[in-house]
Amino acid sequence: MTPEEIKNDISVSSRIKYITDEEELKVIDFITNYSFKDSEKVYTNGTILVPLFRVLDAILQKGEPYQEG
Repeated sequence: MTPEEIKNDISVSSRIKYITDEEELKVIDFITNYSFKDSEKVYTNGTILVPLFRVLDAILQKGEPYQEG
């Protein structure tokens, strides 16, 4: 799934539709860039997943992308 498809999924869009703060939207963008859907339903019922370390990075970096180094 692309980040746009993830944002448009009802499980995500219903939770972010009222967020307007630019800083919060950057964090959401960061997280959705690293999200994926369990399409084979191996671990879930097909929900969208994101590794915990990516969520923590998004918070710590305030949504800024990783620095190349």
